[in-house]
Amino acid sequence: MAKSLNDWTYNNYQNWQGAIPFGTFYPEEGVFSYVKEAVEVYGFLGFKLHCEVSKLNLNDPELSDCFGYLEKKEIPIVIHTGTAPLPGEFTGIQFFKPFIQTYPKLHVIVAHMGAHEISAYASLLDEYSNLALDTTMVFVDFLATGKETDVDEAIPLLERYKDQIYFGSDFPNIPYNLNHPISKFLDLPISDKAKQKILFENAKNRFFK
Repeated sequence: MAKSLNDWTYNNYQNWQGAIPFGTFYPEEGVFSYVKEAVEVYGFLGFKLHCEVSKLNLNDPELSDCFGYLEKKEIPIVIHTGTAPLPGEFTGIQFFKPFIQTYPKLHVIVAHMGAHEISAYASLLDEYSNLALDTTMVFVDFLATGKETDVDEAIPLLERYKDQIYFGSDFPNIPYNLNHPISKFLDLPISDKAKQKILFENAKNRFFK
């Protein structure tokens, strides 16, 4: 199924101006082959993995060649590894820590800032310079992560790690207008420089070198 999703993305992403093609993969026969195809033939600029929905163990040996390849190629992966809105069999910092220790130079963007374990994921940012977080559904009124996020805990991280945080939205599959997370983010008590980096510069520098 993962390869068919990649094929669909390749055949359709050019219909949307400015779209950045991301693929996905799963521990199965042929996975390394279609990951290489996505990068070297399709020109994908990243991948997205969802550990809860896919019941995917980041430490599965069948994925080691893929992660090693993407680490060497400096291809980023957005990973939903946190326990929000619901924990899964392979979600949580206890699975992520051994993973990032195995691939310390891999470019990883942890979705939702790792909610509900934001502090635990943020504690790794100093050690792993290629690790980043995204703000998807963290600073919004809707309880998208299953319960209220500790915003007071998360806000200082935006300033301290402004070079390692990306704005995220989950658009178009969101329960509110896209203007909502943008306006909520712009109202946060952080510097204009941090807002500029998180909203625009970090992604620009990552994907449009």
